[in-house]
Amino acid sequence: MSSVIVSKVGEVYQVHGGVIHPFTMELLGARYIMPGWHKLHDHEATPDLKDIEFHPYKAKRSDVVSNKVYKVKSSKGNTFYEVKMSTSGSLECSCMGYGYRRRCRHTALIENNN
Repeated sequence: MSSVIVSKVGEVYQVHGGVIHPFTMELLGARYIMPGWHKLHDHEATPDLKDIEFHPYKAKRSDVVSNKVYKVKSSKGNTFYEVKMSTSGSLECSCMGYGYRRRCRHTALIENNN
């Protein structure tokens, strides 16, 4: 998942990334805009939630069908690997490379061609 970035544009704070709606909190005398742990200076007023713009993380659009198994030819061309969507929505491959790294060219091929 992407990291959360908090910035101030004029009088409005912007929270980019994450999936949790912004909120403010105080911890050990310091005030923060969450998520992102943006520390407010002592001279800054605690903003109202309406003054915090939220731009949530958006997953890459994918047209991969969840119950379909895609057959992808190996680089040598003598084997086919199966690429399918897991229950979490990510692509999984039956090749050894995916088993070690949790990514491979076969999943990238399906993701980029759909």
